[in-house]
Amino acid sequence: MGLIFQLPHSAAAQTQAAQPSAAPQLHPLSLPHTYWHFLIYVNVLDQNAAQGVSGGSLQNDLQTRLQFSEADFAPVRASAQRLASELATLNPLMNSLTSAKPSATQMSEMSGLIAQRDAYISSEMASLAQALSPQKRAALEAFMTQFLAPKTLTPQATAAPANQ
Repeated sequence: MGLIFQLPHSAAAQTQAAQPSAAPQLHPLSLPHTYWHFLIYVNVLDQNAAQGVSGGSLQNDLQTRLQFSEADFAPVRASAQRLASELATLNPLMNSLTSAKPSATQMSEMSGLIAQRDAYISSEMASLAQALSPQKRAALEAFMTQFLAPKTLTPQATAAPANQ
């Protein structure tokens, strides 16, 4: 996986309005955003492994690289499955609101859905914080940071996800 960045909506609009030909400025992902992508990735690998698709070796590689036992990694898998299930209900709603020129109502509805998504992510972060020892949590966060966005994040920022 390469570097993953987020571009805040307001910054994108300001950049495009001020300098239409300039490239937008990229910002590193927040830790909650990193949890989101990592947990979805774990869920995809688990689903592929369950279907016999080449995913088991990668799935086991993550666990091995983290030096987690099956018991250590079980809460990560459970959290990944819960988050994927919760987001599966939101994604179609979010997709139905996207258009070239969204109305104020659509933008308001989208903000509500983004807040719900962020709440789901925060809930899974809290769940993992309770399920994992402080050492395992620190190892997970350090690994996710290095795995998804090396040299761009610090695992210290644990603020709630920003609207993205």
